Amino acid sequence: MKFGSLLIIILCCSVNSDAQDAVPWYNPYSTTALNDEVNLRQVDCNLQKEGLDEDLGVYVYEFVSQPFFIHTQSQFKKWKKDKFLMEGSAHIYKADKATFLILEIKINSENAKHAYGNLEKGSPLKISFFNNEHIYMENIERDRGKAKKSEQFTIYKGVYPLEGLDVKELGKHYIKKIGIVWEEGYQEYNIQNSDLIMNQIQCVKNM
Repeated sequence: MKFGSLLIIILCCSVNSDAQDAVPWYNPYSTTALNDEVNLRQVDCNLQKEGLDEDLGVYVYEFVSQPFFIHTQSQFKKWKKDKFLMEGSAHIYKADKATFLILEIKINSENAKHAYGNLEKGSPLKISFFNNEHIYMENIERDRGKAKKSEQFTIYKGVYPLEGLDVKELGKHYIKKIGIVWEEGYQEYNIQNSDLIMNQIQCVKNM
C-alpha cells in the first residue's frame, strides 16, 4: 500500500468526529491535581485499538486520547469562569512503520472559527522541550473546525507524521510548550501533561 493512501484512510477512518465524544477533556471542577503524575501515567498508554486493520492491511496501535493542555487567554479569564477557553488532548497512532501525533483541540467559544480560522494543511507545529530544544512537524490535512453551536464549542484536529528524529526526541523529553500556526496567527500553549507523548512512544517501543 502506498504511504499517501495509508494517510488518507487513517484520516477518514481513525480520526473522526464521533471519537471526540470519548475524549477525556479536562474537568475544571475536578479535585484531581493536574500534576498528579500517578493518576495521569496510569492511563497514558491505554490502547483503544491494537491489531490488524483489514482495511489498511497493516498492524496498528492507537492509544486513547488523553488530556494534554489547557489554556485561557488573559482577556477571557474574567468571563470564562466556569471553563477553560481551550482544552487539548493528544495521542500516538502507529500503522506499520508510520507514526503519527494526533492533536485534538476543543475551543469553548461559538466564535472560534472567526478568531482562529482553519488549521491548514502544511501548517507547522512547534514542540519545545524543557532543555530549550525544539522540533517542527506539519499538519497533513486541512481542518475547518467542527462547530457545535448548541453547546458553544468548536473542535479542530491536527494529524502530524513523525519522522525518525521526531520519534527519538519525543520519546526521551518532556514537552514544555507547543506552538500552533492557525490561519489567523501563531499561538503558544504551555503543556500540563508534559510526559504524555513520551510515555506513549515508549509504550510503542516496548510492544
